[in-house]
Amino acid sequence: MDKRNERRGGFYWIKDKPYISVTNVLKVIDKPAIRYWYGNQIYWAMVKEPDLDEGSAMQKPWETSGKAKDRGSLVHSIVEAWKNIGEVRGTELDEFGGYATAFDNWRKDYTVNPIEHEKTVISKHGYAGTLDLLADVNGKKCLIDVKTNKDANIYDEVQLQLSAYRQALREEGIEVDEMYALALGDDGKYKFKSFEEDIKTFLHAKKLWEWANKTKCKKVGYAGN
Repeated sequence: MDKRNERRGGFYWIKDKPYISVTNVLKVIDKPAIRYWYGNQIYWAMVKEPDLDEGSAMQKPWETSGKAKDRGSLVHSIVEAWKNIGEVRGTELDEFGGYATAFDNWRKDYTVNPIEHEKTVISKHGYAGTLDLLADVNGKKCLIDVKTNKDANIYDEVQLQLSAYRQALREEGIEVDEMYALALGDDGKYKFKSFEEDIKTFLHAKKLWEWANKTKCKKVGYAGN
């Protein structure tokens, strides 16, 4: 069941109890590539518009990030449409057509049957998250996180995200054979990378996040686990 509408302030609220979001936990991990991207966005905004004031220049990365979120939401809709009707119509999606084509190429290259899409999972460890796709791929039950970016890049922290979801599924009695990240590019190409589970490192990151956000946890009544 998709419970993203019950997420606020970085927590999922299940029966009035807060569970820290998996993606919120991962914000505690330093991401040099994102810091470089942020500075790069400001630099090129100033190259294009040298008279920009400081506030407007600092806002440019957030404008780009908002577009990326819109793109991600649309591509997740593509996954949902495929799950429901078994078809992807990339050419009807204008600027997002390349991502749809990449997804379509992936499903044609593998024998894929969807099991769950946008399923929210909750763990006894005090966290919750919404996985992208649980599917049968070539006869194995696979947990798949779908990413979208221009060059179909896959970053290592997705291993911890998938590990958290896999642990929560296990607590529901659902065993997963393999974990993958599926990155879709705007040129119709994709990358499909497998990861080993590492729940121990995710739980260490969660403890670090709780330590760094003690005041916030206290305000919402989050005790962790």
